[in-house]
Amino acid sequence: MNNSTFPMAALCAGVMLFTINCFATTTPPTTQESYGIIHLLDDKGVEKCTLAVPETSQTFDFSSSSEYCENNSVSSFWLENVASATLIQFYDNEWCNGAQIPSVFYFKLKTTKNPTDWSETAPRDTTIDSLRNINVGGLISKKNTRMEENFIGSTYANKNLNERISCVYIERSQPVN
Repeated sequence: MNNSTFPMAALCAGVMLFTINCFATTTPPTTQESYGIIHLLDDKGVEKCTLAVPETSQTFDFSSSSEYCENNSVSSFWLENVASATLIQFYDNEWCNGAQIPSVFYFKLKTTKNPTDWSETAPRDTTIDSLRNINVGGLISKKNTRMEENFIGSTYANKNLNERISCVYIERSQPVN
């Protein structure tokens, strides 16, 4: 090896060892704690998007161009590791408005087990339209999720409610200190 390349090779080797040492001793960046995921599917059962349960609460307006979930495309959903007492509210309007008028419908659900997870439940998903058959206070069969409140305006009385969701509001129950 000639003398002019030796310092450059030593420098490169030193930088490489320093870089490897830095990666070996640094901890990976911390990620936000997971509070569960709501999987949203279309009429064919294909997953359209997912919503992460927020630390406190969040409104997802599907009609907004900044929202990655597509408006009026959700037909069913399933829950993955969602904390107990989490509120999940589905609305046909982008305002997440619970007004009881003929042109509106909504469903307000609450999980009852920690965690509520439908991964192993068959069938795993529940259709939006099937929620109309659950009375307030009733449970989605074998899914640890209770109907807190619902309303179906007269405009939707005889219509399929799938692929009409425009807004989802999620509120995670806060731990008691």
